[in-house]
Amino acid sequence: MDDLATLSANQEWAILTQHFEKAAGPLAFAHANSLLALSRELQQPIIHFWTLADNVILGMMDTKLPAYPQAVATLEAAHYAHFVRNAGGLGIVTDAGVLNVSFYLPDMADHLSINAAYALMHQLFTTAFADYPVTIDHFEVTHSYCPGEYDLSINGQKFAGIAQRRAKNGIAVLLYASITGNQQARGKLMHSFYTAGQAQSQTRWTFPVVIPDTMANLSDLLNEPMTVATAITHLQTAFSRLVQQPQLVDLTPQLQTKAYQQLLLKNQTALHRYQVERASKRRLYCD
Repeated sequence: MDDLATLSANQEWAILTQHFEKAAGPLAFAHANSLLALSRELQQPIIHFWTLADNVILGMMDTKLPAYPQAVATLEAAHYAHFVRNAGGLGIVTDAGVLNVSFYLPDMADHLSINAAYALMHQLFTTAFADYPVTIDHFEVTHSYCPGEYDLSINGQKFAGIAQRRAKNGIAVLLYASITGNQQARGKLMHSFYTAGQAQSQTRWTFPVVIPDTMANLSDLLNEPMTVATAITHLQTAFSRLVQQPQLVDLTPQLQTKAYQQLLLKNQTALHRYQVERASKRRLYCD
């Protein structure tokens, strides 16, 4: 089975850590799209740690809610920004207590299966928190928000979800993990979102019935105070050990190049166009 050590043989990884303020949600996701292309260009795998303040990142499926405008109004009333990512899946909550971790793997699409790519992230987390008397499982936590087969959980409570994007010459493995903060409030927010959107009034699309108690923070599940910064430290230490790299290359200077800035602008424009298109389709649907 492929693991991080096998995939990293004779390869140097780049690392990037970023924080985005509330208004910068689309910019954060534009970076995610751009980094996969950069990884292919550099022929270098990348690990990306990032946080985004007070946003709900919606999936294209969410726009199909029968009462989508009313659903979005619940997010605005709770003082969360939102945007629709131009990718599949369902909505997730992100704030200062939620850590996003991404792998960008060039030239892997042909020989790394979907499950094997998910397993890389599971391996990283089980290694990072191996000193704690817990088992990190992966299975779909049905009543969580954005449920999926590779939800990460401890004692049945989900703390992280994983998505994947596969392109011709690369794979992005994208994880969000609730580290600290008010996870009950996050769950209640998404419960209200789907309730207001009348998710269960139709049968064509499948939306989760969110039960907040099915999810928890990693800090609470480990029974130890933990910040996003300390979680990153645990993960970086484990990652360096797994890939057998004494030092990771800081990717930050590469982001300042004219070529990358042009790519980032292109992806921001595409994401903005996607927001406009989705809004237009919703108006046609409602009329």
